[in-house]
Amino acid sequence: MRTNNENQEFTMTAKTFHGLEEVLAFELKKIGAKNINKAKRAVYFEGDKSILYKSNLCLRTALRILKPISSFTAKSEHELYKKVKKIVWQKFIDLNDTFIVDTTISQSNFFNHSKYVSQKTKDAIVDQFRDKFGRRPSINRVNPKIRVNIHVRQSEITLSMDSSGDSLHKRGYRMHKVEAPINEVLAAGIILLSNWDKDDILKDPMCGSGTILIEAGMIAKNQAPNINRKNFSFQFWKDYDEQLFKKIKQELLNNETQLTRKIEGRDYHFASISATRTNLRQVNLLENVELKRFNFFDQKKNNPKRHIIFNPPYGERLEIKDPDFYSNLGVVLKDYYSKSVVWIITSDIEKVKLIGLKPSKKIQLFNGPLECNLLKYELYD
Repeated sequence: MRTNNENQEFTMTAKTFHGLEEVLAFELKKIGAKNINKAKRAVYFEGDKSILYKSNLCLRTALRILKPISSFTAKSEHELYKKVKKIVWQKFIDLNDTFIVDTTISQSNFFNHSKYVSQKTKDAIVDQFRDKFGRRPSINRVNPKIRVNIHVRQSEITLSMDSSGDSLHKRGYRMHKVEAPINEVLAAGIILLSNWDKDDILKDPMCGSGTILIEAGMIAKNQAPNINRKNFSFQFWKDYDEQLFKKIKQELLNNETQLTRKIEGRDYHFASISATRTNLRQVNLLENVELKRFNFFDQKKNNPKRHIIFNPPYGERLEIKDPDFYSNLGVVLKDYYSKSVVWIITSDIEKVKLIGLKPSKKIQLFNGPLECNLLKYELYD
């Protein structure tokens, strides 16, 4: 991994949620990545060290960025151990570093337990250090400097260095949250999938702790989602170029723009409005969002044209006590939002039909383990 040439290109993998691969590929193209190829919940691409840094700072729909270092086949724990131990780990880990191994297994007849694969990989690494130096780097499960990622598919093993550390959805702005908040990466993906024209005012009428509002505000300002993050794992790598990283961060800050229109957030609960206000303050967006406590089901007049995105409570996340929730939601949309485009994400695949409107678009997504549909409704007078 050590190199004197920061322009040397290599292969990387950006992990994401199902349904966001196309959006992520487009984001990668915008930051200058090459040879972009979509896969299931991942996008492969090539680039140099600056692309690695930018991908962690800029990509709104990526969960983590991996840099593969070795691929091989193994059909037993013993074979896995031997081949992992052959890698020269001193290139990637120092004796004084802390590290952890994360394992993902998909469709393998040879390996069944990810924790056991992680353990055997860790054993091979530390045994190599102990054999060479008489001592070994330590494991840290909470806050490791180095993260090693191992992906198993049948007998195919890919070992990667995880350049991100904590998942990239952890933007650092969520100081307060309400129950069952939407994931930041998913929220950003929904906004990008909705093709929001920034000349239209975006509104979230059930804003919760404000995730959709904040992600929309950062998109509108061209603000890199992880610009304020304290650290990434690549900052502990042996070839880390601090000068290049600072240069990229400054360029991103210089490219931020001002919002021309306010974003609108509404919620019936005081706690939600308070949480949203606190979280907006973390990313300097408080002045760009108009927040009001408001009951969506108590509309009195027709609303002007808006680009509406919301994540209503649905059965598996929050209990819906009103059996007429979706039918009433449909009535309000038809009666008071006749000039707007509305996007709703829900896992209530059957109950959402009670809205009584035919969606013009349906996109399958996942909110954690929950299968969801992102539905587009175009409303007219």
